[in-house]
Amino acid sequence: MPLMVLVAAVNPLLSQTGQTTLFSFGPVAVRLEAVAWGVAMGAMLAGALTWFAVCSAILPADDLRDLLGNVVPTLALAVSMVMRLVPELLGRARASRDARGACTCAGSPGAASSFSRGVEQVGAMVMWALGESVERASSMASRGWGAGRRTHWRRARWTVGDWPSLITVAAISAAGVGCALWLGSLWTYAPRMSVPGPAAAYGPVALLFAWPCLAAAAEVFLSRKEGGR
Repeated sequence: MPLMVLVAAVNPLLSQTGQTTLFSFGPVAVRLEAVAWGVAMGAMLAGALTWFAVCSAILPADDLRDLLGNVVPTLALAVSMVMRLVPELLGRARASRDARGACTCAGSPGAASSFSRGVEQVGAMVMWALGESVERASSMASRGWGAGRRTHWRRARWTVGDWPSLITVAAISAAGVGCALWLGSLWTYAPRMSVPGPAAAYGPVALLFAWPCLAAAAEVFLSRKEGGR
């Protein structure tokens, strides 16, 4: 939330597009469209961090490297490192917030103080992430990353049951991407925000998000059905 608020607050100061002026101070005019675009960018960044955190909890980094290591090794390594760093970043953010809240001299609990603490916390997390990235890069260089074709200590094979799920998820994802591109072509922030597109266009994305829940519900139903026999 502090990161989203920070992006939403900074964007209107840098972008003057839009027709709906909320208020102005000096030569700077804060417009509704610029604030909405800042909120959208902050939500997109927070959503990406959440996706990586969820993927890290479900898909181990070693499995991801085994899946994509021979095809796109650099991308596989980058994604696996992000999946590992994001949960660590969120954990350190919570630890920093708890430590700051336990300090009696941390400041007043007002809105201005909370915003200041949020900005300081984001800055500390960015500095930690940059330092951790430099250390990991040095560690990879010392281990000879990129010196040749990587090897596997285990082999993962596709089974017959993996293909239907893969094809279904790929089809739903393709439909979701198509609907997203179409909705994106209809939406405008400037000079005035448009209305959302048809609700049916959000169906593929909703189905994709609900797919794990549906799969778990199907497994529970089948197990109860077999148990009743």
